[in-house]
Amino acid sequence: MSEARIAFEQRLLARAAAGRRGGPAAESRRRPDVVPASFGQERMWLSDWLDPEASTESTVFVIGLRGDLDVAALRAAVTDLTHRHEVLRTVVGPGDGGLVQRVLPPAEVPLPAVDLPPGAGAVESFAREQLLRKLDLAAEPPVSWSLLRHAADEHDLVLRMHHIAADGWSEGVLNRDLSLLYRARATGRPAALPELAMQYADFSIGQRERQSGAALERGLAYWRQRLAGAPTTVPLPFDRAPGHDTALESGTAFAGIPGDVADGLEKAAALEGASGYMGMLAAFAVLLWRGSGQCDLVIGSPVAGRELPETEQLIGVFTNTLPMRVRIRPEESFRGLLRRVREGALDDFAYGEVPFQRIVDAVRPARTPGRLPLVQVILQLDNTGFAEPEFPGVDVSYRQLFAEKSALDLTVSLGRRGRDYGAVWKYRSGLLAESTLRMLQDRFVDVMRQVAARPGTPLDALGLPGAR
Repeated sequence: MSEARIAFEQRLLARAAAGRRGGPAAESRRRPDVVPASFGQERMWLSDWLDPEASTESTVFVIGLRGDLDVAALRAAVTDLTHRHEVLRTVVGPGDGGLVQRVLPPAEVPLPAVDLPPGAGAVESFAREQLLRKLDLAAEPPVSWSLLRHAADEHDLVLRMHHIAADGWSEGVLNRDLSLLYRARATGRPAALPELAMQYADFSIGQRERQSGAALERGLAYWRQRLAGAPTTVPLPFDRAPGHDTALESGTAFAGIPGDVADGLEKAAALEGASGYMGMLAAFAVLLWRGSGQCDLVIGSPVAGRELPETEQLIGVFTNTLPMRVRIRPEESFRGLLRRVREGALDDFAYGEVPFQRIVDAVRPARTPGRLPLVQVILQLDNTGFAEPEFPGVDVSYRQLFAEKSALDLTVSLGRRGRDYGAVWKYRSGLLAESTLRMLQDRFVDVMRQVAARPGTPLDALGLPGAR
């Protein structure tokens, strides 16, 4: 076991102990006049800069509010939320020596009310306009709010948020904090929220310190060795072969995974000491192998990046993408594959804070026209216990609008929704048809069901679906 792996597991134990104590206070330090952007902010800024026409890294949430809404309390809660989380009023732009972030002073947050006739069409059009509007990240906050009023007891709150300010985990934090702040304003009672031990800018400073010098070089050396000789692409059943076409238009397909199938896979993984995500990753690699015949695969895996207990209560972009390498041995059982995926994943996680772009620069993979380097396919699992907003006396609905562009060939996002799992398949529509995505989804469920039922059978003897 490597020293980094041992240190990683020790950090996890220390984190668990800190959580039981309520979490340590953040290290006291004076914040410098110029704060560098975090690696996550840097990644999102570059992605946005590469597309001058639209903001590909934005998302919009439409929160339906039906009932006795206290509009004044909602306006105050939105301002309170932005005061609490500095990152919601942080601008990012070029500065001396690289990208820097600047926290704007606290101020009342505009929440304009827009009168719209009731109906999904008008709300959808308004939300889409917000999604497509290009932000000036160096001058304006990464979050904006609008309140659509259809009747006295019928509203929609539209939240437009750039990913430079928030990741998927952050959505749950935002919803919880906004709910508690609204309740406090509506009732006149204090919000049941503890003081934040640190702000996102403080995390950015510490991250830059941790990922520099000898520590960064050790991490890069690991990834060079881990990815030596790895393939540069993942073959998918493309309807149109990738080439020089750089169009980023995307489609989104929604599907479900039956709870009994997911549970069966998690149980099979647990018997080998693997997590549910490791089981999903191994099954997904089997799916890609059966569809292409390629046994060596690099699959992107987002990691939360919140090892410090203080970060769990923060809004911000903490995620990092790890290029996780999975080698399939057709004569091997799924049980054997699980063991190797577990060992590889734990080693990868030990170097999980090394920024993805630095890994790409260090590995220097061969470039394929029209495709991102190193990682074109991502599998991610949301197990953060995501919660929707709750406002007393108001029926709340919640939905997300996705950007209609993607530089990745395929992103599969999984998350438990009650008994079953929800699956969101986002894909480059110029390369893949929706019917192809539906086929992949059906085959993924079939693979999960079969490998969980017969984990000791050689993979090439399972009769799994192959290339179409």
